Amino acid sequence: MTNLVVQNFAANVALGSSPIMANNADEAPELAALGGSLVINMGSITPEATNNYARAAQAYNASGQPVLFDPVGAGATGLRRETVKKLMADCYFEVIKGNESELSVLWGEVNTQQKGVDSGISTSSDLDKAALTMKLAARERNIVVLTGKTDFLSDGIRTYAIKNGSGYLGRITGSGCTLGTTIAACLAAHREDKLLATLSGILMYEIAAEQAAARDDVKGPGTFIPAFIDELANIASSAQASDGSWLDRAKVERIGIKEPNND
Repeated sequence: MTNLVVQNFAANVALGSSPIMANNADEAPELAALGGSLVINMGSITPEATNNYARAAQAYNASGQPVLFDPVGAGATGLRRETVKKLMADCYFEVIKGNESELSVLWGEVNTQQKGVDSGISTSSDLDKAALTMKLAARERNIVVLTGKTDFLSDGIRTYAIKNGSGYLGRITGSGCTLGTTIAACLAAHREDKLLATLSGILMYEIAAEQAAARDDVKGPGTFIPAFIDELANIASSAQASDGSWLDRAKVERIGIKEPNND
């Protein structure tokens, strides 16, 4: 359930899985029984969509299948803030992925105001961002990803900074949204450690972006997109063949933060 702008792009970065783009929650119980994962991306928000999001997530919750929530533009309007509150109250999300502004709204910071879907200029340090990611994950008892120039990932105990990616990702529409699809594909395939599955999805996506950006045939954002899809497919094929050489480019650092007490 992703927004209308990026459906085709999202289907192309699903690492060989079978994205169905089903926006009708009546299908969710049958689809959940197939053993996959669900992405709830609230970019294209309508009253009907909000109801479908909640019902679909609840169906996947009932079947024990993973759900990823991308609260797109959570701080842009009052409607989006209320939608976030409803979904967070009614559903459980194995992974929440958002930029700093979006995650600040989920944490409860009432003065966060987005202009559209972008995070805006941040005055927070990397340690502040890591702490926000960790405390939200600890409170929700799930995995949280804060995206940006440096990404932060936490399960409330383990917290990591990831410094891969390309500047081209910020120059094309939907790169943040489609990252959620790649992560969800990894969640469906690797249930034992959801943080490791999420990290794998981030690294595949961002290292593919680096490799695409370095290609001679990439001259700008328009030529980057097909090259990126090709490189992501190459990495997926390498991973399936147990070739982990692409991981040599990974830039991951564990962040030492005192574990929050949410009791």
